[in-house]
Amino acid sequence: MGKILDLAEELWNGQTDTYQYHPFGEPYEIEKILDGLWIYKGFSNTIIRETPEGLIIIDPAAQFDSPHRYMKIRSVTQQKVHSIVFTHGHVDHAFGVKEYYRECKKKHWENPLILSHVNLPKRFDRYQETHGYNAYINQRQFLGGQGQPYFPIDFIYPTFTFHDSHELVLGDVTAKLQHGKGETDDAVWVYFSDISVLCTGDFFIWSVPNGGNPQKVQRYIKEWADTLLKMAKLEPKILLPGHGVPIVGKERVQQALVDTSSYLSSIHSQTLDLMNKGFSLSDIIRRVEIPVKLSNKSYLQPVYDEPEFLIRNIWRLNGGWYDGIPSHLKPASEEELARVISGLAGGPDRLAKRALELAIQNDLKLACHLVEWALMNNPDNEDIKKIYEKIFTERVKSETSTMAVGIYLSAIRNVSANIEEEIAGNNTIFVQSQIMKNRQIKKKVFGS
Repeated sequence: MGKILDLAEELWNGQTDTYQYHPFGEPYEIEKILDGLWIYKGFSNTIIRETPEGLIIIDPAAQFDSPHRYMKIRSVTQQKVHSIVFTHGHVDHAFGVKEYYRECKKKHWENPLILSHVNLPKRFDRYQETHGYNAYINQRQFLGGQGQPYFPIDFIYPTFTFHDSHELVLGDVTAKLQHGKGETDDAVWVYFSDISVLCTGDFFIWSVPNGGNPQKVQRYIKEWADTLLKMAKLEPKILLPGHGVPIVGKERVQQALVDTSSYLSSIHSQTLDLMNKGFSLSDIIRRVEIPVKLSNKSYLQPVYDEPEFLIRNIWRLNGGWYDGIPSHLKPASEEELARVISGLAGGPDRLAKRALELAIQNDLKLACHLVEWALMNNPDNEDIKKIYEKIFTERVKSETSTMAVGIYLSAIRNVSANIEEEIAGNNTIFVQSQIMKNRQIKKKVFGS
């Protein structure tokens, strides 16, 4: 086996974990899975399948590595591309088409068919309308606030869309494309029935499912869980995910799909049950518990998203934005709160010092509130800035998910460029992985 399949075995058998090998991280390689079938494991994955009529490429590239990925794919197969499938419209999946268009022009080939769900073009339209916002949130999420905000505008739209399902038949190869709501409303998964290979897109990513991202639009937890069970009924022998390494073996694939569905279903049902009993969002976040037999799974660790964020998204979908706390309905501004709280504490300096005391006691959540108020009330105070940096640096080191690490890194950079060397890298996932290695953290069980 190669690096990718070797790592897959080690992850499944517990010889390593996703804190050491983040599913979005290295190794970045292309590897043969079966005859005529490859996976390029990158930040996101590309699946390549040869057919008698040309290649099927599932998720051709991330926006930032499309030329490199194209060259890697062309190092293993020179077959012309017949069809490109977008499993959804996120920019780490739906790029790379330009390289194949250029190739077709040069070789006088017909351009490939580009397939997606009917909702995907609407997503691209929305990206055009919210271009600036997406640039800022991706800068926070993946770069920890470093560098200039950037988001692409040169989307290549699909040439064929479908609603529920579509069969792509090329000679003796049939790719069954199926829509399901999950991370997005335009999500598609692909099943090659002749070789029993399932390509999940981001329905499976070797992490707590990305169903709660605090900076992105609505996700669909119940439908996601249902879709995973539909996949399981096919009894695939190989699972090729949207991020991370393959899973090989029918029993393993079944376990991963069913466990992930159960994980989502547990969070969803508990959240709705507590909503129906009149609990506030804050109460629900404290009360939901993930079954230990699921939270201990190597492929369900909170290394990218985390359970609290999923709960918030379930609430948002079913209950709106009001969180059940009356003062939050029409709240005072944070600046007004900062002024009053600082006054009660005896001034912003004393408030900041109290925040530092709480941080030393490992009450980082409360410490972050207090030091934010202190800095708002005296934004030019260098001593308060240093305390702010120290507290949020400790907060970064205490977190496991890419989402949280990126936002807290951005908070530090908004105040000062003096970030500790340990967290000074420009890739949030790299920084996160280094922190995890240094802390020797194996898992963080929500609700324990």
